[in-house]
Amino acid sequence: MNLRERRASVVGGGWSGLACALRLADAGVRVALHEAAPQLGGRARRVELALGERRYALDNGQHLLVGAYSRTLALLERIGSCASAVLRLPFQVHYADGYALRAARLPAPLHLLAATLGARGMHIAERMALMHWALRWRVRAWRVTPDRPASELFIGTPARLVQSLWEPLCLAALNVRLADGSAQIFLNVLRDTIGAAAAAADFVVPRHDLGRLVPDAAAQALKARQAEVHCGDRIERLGGSATAGWHLHSTRADRSADAVVLALPPNRAAELLDSCGAAPAAARALDSLGYAPIATVYLRYQEAPRFEHVLQPLREDPRRQRFGQWVFDRGALDAAHNGIVSVVISGAGPHLDADHATLARHVAGQLASELGFPQPLAHAVIVEKRATIIPVPGLRRPPSRLAPGLYLAGDAADSPYPSTLEGSVRAGEAAADACLEDLR
Repeated sequence: MNLRERRASVVGGGWSGLACALRLADAGVRVALHEAAPQLGGRARRVELALGERRYALDNGQHLLVGAYSRTLALLERIGSCASAVLRLPFQVHYADGYALRAARLPAPLHLLAATLGARGMHIAERMALMHWALRWRVRAWRVTPDRPASELFIGTPARLVQSLWEPLCLAALNVRLADGSAQIFLNVLRDTIGAAAAAADFVVPRHDLGRLVPDAAAQALKARQAEVHCGDRIERLGGSATAGWHLHSTRADRSADAVVLALPPNRAAELLDSCGAAPAAARALDSLGYAPIATVYLRYQEAPRFEHVLQPLREDPRRQRFGQWVFDRGALDAAHNGIVSVVISGAGPHLDADHATLARHVAGQLASELGFPQPLAHAVIVEKRATIIPVPGLRRPPSRLAPGLYLAGDAADSPYPSTLEGSVRAGEAAADACLEDLR
């Protein structure tokens, strides 16, 4: 039996499931993609939000890519999302109080050295500490054994450098604070960004809503490859085996497949594994994973507020109800979003105790204080309570190949990366590669 006679079902239509389905379809496998939600995209998808009297196509959470996301950028190219769909900026950290760091277009590690020498508002002790830290871990090949909390990487580092650079980067990359995240996973991210070529550290910001960036184009690409795409199709139970064939019982119709890829959140993947009795150890590992939230606050203004940079960090201070960590000028990215900014709050914290109106008011007050913004006309708040897996030290996730004919993708699968879009895309492609190897 050749690959064109093989059938694979990918359960989950997030970026990982889409990447997996495309790789299988490109190899000639007959693919069916099942997504429980009405639309594709998972945690990076388009949502329609009302901001005052107008509705806007925004996102269920503000996302930031980086130049090191090689597989994600390759996916964009494969599905025809053109280069103009994203804005590339050199790695930069610019605070409203003048504290600033910007990477130069030089070979590594000279790009970071030049950025440190040209930094503004940074004391000489911070400059020396930054260069020494980067060189030390570069010599150590960005490896730490045994794994430990990421905060231990910065013992002895000036407190302001940790507060202004390392903590915000950890929140952006791992969605947890340094004290809660894995040192090795954080080092993996830093190795592939600021520790690599200058372009790898670039910020890559989507110009349009995330639905236009990947899910819409990926769905068209799949259909062009004769793949089936089923939205609103929740797989309730899984049965069978690789030898007898897998059976998927859904809310729409029962289907069969030679191989099944679970590109789902960990709890949903564990439920389906329990339903068929396959890979019990993997199911237990998935059930043990913890989750971290992300809140995105959208604010709409009468006059389009402008700040010098498309995105910049904010001075977080929860004790003063200043919860915002990064702010994005959506109007500078897309004229249809003129007057809209998005503010990201990663990880757990007291902001989750506030209702949406109160949280938006606190964030608006923070922007007024730091950036001189007026009062907004309207707001919308989205909180993804299970946005990412908590990358605890020593985190262990199941491998891509769970059993013959059964595979795992998404954030739930083993990866050196945290719950980033790049990690999801890579996990989807790794599951597809394992599936193809077995089918062949």
